[in-house]
Amino acid sequence: MVINTDICILGGGIMGLATAYSISKASDSKILLLDRYGIGNDYCSSNDVNRVFRYSYGNDEHYTRMAVESLKLWKNLEEESGQKLLLPTGLLMLQGEDQDANGFNEASYRTLSRLKLEAEQLEAEELEKRFPQFRADKGFFDPHGGVLLASKALYALSSLTQKHGVTVRKGQATRLIFGEHPSIETAAGEIVRFDKLVLTIGPWSNTLLSPRLTSMVSTRQQLVYFKPQKNLDLFRPRTCPVFFTDKHYGLPTAGIDGVKVSPKELNDPVDPENANRSVDNEQIVACRDVCRRFVPDLADGELVHTKVCLYDMTENSDFVLDRDPDHPEVVHGYGFSGHGFKFAPLIGRLLSELVLDKEPNFPIENFSADPSRRRPTTVGAHLGKGK
Repeated sequence: MVINTDICILGGGIMGLATAYSISKASDSKILLLDRYGIGNDYCSSNDVNRVFRYSYGNDEHYTRMAVESLKLWKNLEEESGQKLLLPTGLLMLQGEDQDANGFNEASYRTLSRLKLEAEQLEAEELEKRFPQFRADKGFFDPHGGVLLASKALYALSSLTQKHGVTVRKGQATRLIFGEHPSIETAAGEIVRFDKLVLTIGPWSNTLLSPRLTSMVSTRQQLVYFKPQKNLDLFRPRTCPVFFTDKHYGLPTAGIDGVKVSPKELNDPVDPENANRSVDNEQIVACRDVCRRFVPDLADGELVHTKVCLYDMTENSDFVLDRDPDHPEVVHGYGFSGHGFKFAPLIGRLLSELVLDKEPNFPIENFSADPSRRRPTTVGAHLGKGK
């Protein structure tokens, strides 16, 4: 079977959907979105109860400015979809023993203050008064932090893209074919012919990447959700911020009656085809230990949910948003490294501009697919460590 389309998007996660949405608003092109498992499947890295939104990025003004622009686009999506997708809570960055994490918190405060984005420094007494759930000698507050309702956002974007005429199909791409008729061969033996192609398949990107391009490693990340022992209302979005501790992050009870706690970054490379999808008991114990120090009422709370998701990590945690140097009809979007979800509407717009041969309206020089043009490796600054 041969399928003809103007633009094919591989990957039905948040980035593929956001790209399809942006293209469909800017062009009359015939668009096909192809996903191996279908929209919102359990293997999709972006399909979770909730995700972090924040302006705080240490010294990195570029990502902060991207977050400012992304917030506007999330509000536009909420207006068009008629759904609440982003719950404002603020981000509380707690000072602890990890100097990399402390340096990130301090640098974020300086950057937000310099940009006049209203960051606050909280000493122990004020911290306990404002946020009695937490224990720390000092903290920094980013008032623009919040909770993105991830699964809800996926389905809102899916509905909007299909409303705008995008065709969605299940199918696994096994090979790209170039020549007179650029096309995709699927596992079912279908041939999808395209004029332009966008690759947004996350942890599976390596299956279709040229060795010339920036490399990507799939890593296994483990999430746990604890129900507070006492007052659940203290941990709802209206009273509880998103929070960073030394090596972990957490989100209030948004979309589930449990507080999400997870390591900021686990160095656990995996093959996405056979990754262990069960959370290790050791990680549950580690999350309880960090809660015992910073969020006492969670430490012995009921474990209500666990989930494993996969990150597509680049060496420096910067994304790849670029045309393929050998095949300019192909646009790459990968390496979102566990911190890309918040930027999805902006990334979708940037990828759509690349595929429609427009000049991106936001700087993307840092996101080259060429390894020689990328920034040096950092100490996980994008995930709440380093400076």
